[in-house]
Amino acid sequence: MQTQTTLINRVAIGDIPRRVAVLHPDKLAFIDGESRVTYREFDQRCNQFARYLLGRGLKKGDAVACLCVNSLDFIVAAFGIAKAGLIWVPMNVLLKRQQLDYILDKVDAKLLIVDEALLPVMRQAGRPPPDLLIIDDVARVKPGVPVVPREATPGFTRATSFAEAFAGQATTDPEVDIQDRDTAIVMFTSGTTAEQKGVVISHLAVYLATLNNIIEMEMQTDDVTVAILPFFHCAQHTLVSSFLHRGATQIVMRGFDAETLMRHITNHRVTWCFALPTMWRAVLDHPERAKYRFDSMRYGLYAMTPMDAETLSRLIHEICPRFALSSGQTEVYPSACVFRPEYQFTKKGQYWGQQGLTCEFQIMDDAGNLLPRGQVGELVVRGPTVLMEYLKDEAATAASREHGWHHTGDLGLIDEDGQFLFSDRKKDMIKSGGENVASCTVEGALLGHPGVAAAAVVGIPHDYWIEAVTAFVVPKPGSALGEEEIVAWCRERLGKHEVPKRVVFLERFPMTVTGKILKHVIRSEHAELFREAE
Repeated sequence: MQTQTTLINRVAIGDIPRRVAVLHPDKLAFIDGESRVTYREFDQRCNQFARYLLGRGLKKGDAVACLCVNSLDFIVAAFGIAKAGLIWVPMNVLLKRQQLDYILDKVDAKLLIVDEALLPVMRQAGRPPPDLLIIDDVARVKPGVPVVPREATPGFTRATSFAEAFAGQATTDPEVDIQDRDTAIVMFTSGTTAEQKGVVISHLAVYLATLNNIIEMEMQTDDVTVAILPFFHCAQHTLVSSFLHRGATQIVMRGFDAETLMRHITNHRVTWCFALPTMWRAVLDHPERAKYRFDSMRYGLYAMTPMDAETLSRLIHEICPRFALSSGQTEVYPSACVFRPEYQFTKKGQYWGQQGLTCEFQIMDDAGNLLPRGQVGELVVRGPTVLMEYLKDEAATAASREHGWHHTGDLGLIDEDGQFLFSDRKKDMIKSGGENVASCTVEGALLGHPGVAAAAVVGIPHDYWIEAVTAFVVPKPGSALGEEEIVAWCRERLGKHEVPKRVVFLERFPMTVTGKILKHVIRSEHAELFREAE
């Protein structure tokens, strides 16, 4: 039983659906294929699922892992877990079985919710999986279709259909004592480095992040938006939660397809859309784009990777009048800063924007001194949206908050207007012949070449240079690029120490699901590049 003080002062993610359902009970909350749910129906389904979990014997603080692609069921599961006071552990569907087992062991998961299509992954050799709750693909696509009970699912001792969880459950909120700094989510970092760490996120962090996003990203109750990126990633989760808090309508996509997105924008009169730069380019260049209408669009957002000026200009003139960039990381629940539409063409360089309402940032040197504006150092952040800790990793937690600030690992400066200008990731700064080379500076020059589709620059071990500046380039289709041409291009635009010592052409880059290039994989695969050339 909750005390009066707990109820009066409560901040809990699971309360968001209930409070919005009071304001907009009959408003359409989600569209997922043929499925439609209002805010009242969504809240009731989350309550039923929470009651099922608690009735199954799970207790406050237990971890429930999810291995799912985007769906309304997945979103219901996440908010039902929050309402029950349990810990949501979303897992990247591209991980291998060994990586999934590591996460399940680390969080001591009591239950795994898995898409039926992903069951083969869990049937591979590995640790005995926890009890399973299976989201049935047939039931998801065709609501109301009877689902066969899963108790006899081959290879698992106890497996139940997701659809069965709601039978006979009350539609009112369960009574669970939830404190604002209780753990709500353990989200494992996306893996741009070789090591994944479990980021412990509180109810307070997510709740305040949604309010920050509503204000900073100009979200409105009458907005219609599209959830494209994986819901298991912090970027899409924070946006879904924010639009839910605002009372908008959201369309759930299984993944990105340019024509499907354009069809949604046209048919559902989408007003607000977040997509990666590569996705926006695919929309711009789609051969059928003229068939679709974009006059409903008022706000576009991009993140993760830079947007070149030409593409951004085309988007603003052809797709949506206002575009912004948002930046953050799992450890500072997004978003930490927004580069607003009015600054997109007034400031040059990789600007990330001003700090948000719920956090503050500064620039710090290696000795822990805060630096004045205009000086380059590490971006450090503090505020209620910062992670509680790295799960079961005291050393990493202590290192991340040295000198009383959270260390982001991002290098840059804060200019005279309070805008953060990114230089490079601290670990990606190349030490070549006694000079520091920012990989993103070289990448910017490479991306300016008309034949370059994508570029990554890393330091490769070298006997003389220690780290040799090395460019990896994906050419545009039909482009016949050569190493000498690229090096000559860079010589005209970069300092002598920044010009790549080698250029390697690839068909594609190893990437995360959110479009980040896995530089540690490139470094590892090409570590002997200069020794092989000797």
